Amino acid sequence: MADPRLSGGNGLLFYRWRPAANPADPAVVLLHGRTGDESVMWIVADALPSMGLMIAPRGPFSVSEGGFSWVGPIAREKGTFEDLRSGVTALETLLDRLEVERGLDRDQMVLVGFSQGAALAFAAAKAERLRPRGIVALAGFLPRGDPAHLRGIPIFWGHGTQDTLVPIGMARSDVERLHEVDASVQFCEADVGHRIGVDCMRGLNQWWLSHFSRRESIETGD
Repeated sequence: MADPRLSGGNGLLFYRWRPAANPADPAVVLLHGRTGDESVMWIVADALPSMGLMIAPRGPFSVSEGGFSWVGPIAREKGTFEDLRSGVTALETLLDRLEVERGLDRDQMVLVGFSQGAALAFAAAKAERLRPRGIVALAGFLPRGDPAHLRGIPIFWGHGTQDTLVPIGMARSDVERLHEVDASVQFCEADVGHRIGVDCMRGLNQWWLSHFSRRESIETGD
């Protein structure tokens, strides 16, 4: 498959994208964490058993440490769903364009977010026109507020027990909040820090196949 291509600018979020080898597979929208950019999530893309359209946008706000963010400088790191509104709006505008330019099927879309990007995915699902077919939260967190809008959306959550940026206790509490509204969550813990362990990547692979594909699992390496 061709290397990811960079597009955007002129008021549109920069993004990397990879055309679909199999248009029947769900489109994948890769959402980086704070200080990330449109390139850092491709290691996740390579591990997913999907040959659909891949899109990795760059957050709209630059941060002093380098990289980009989905929230402005005054927003709290773990804020409310409302705090992520500007990021959701920017993402929605991009997806509107991609529907026309890249053939994005908004009804067959999975949001895959790391850390702050996972919070954005949960917030984006609240928007009527962004309701995804599935959500993958990697080392992420659930914004404060009622998560009832996530009921009925398959969710995979992978988290490291040694994560010091988003502690495992926070993740467990957030998953319990999702269970309280009868959300469908598969939760995986691994003995790693603020990243995704091999076991959880394999679990993600199997979860994906069970929901979105019949193809054989792609092995992930250490």
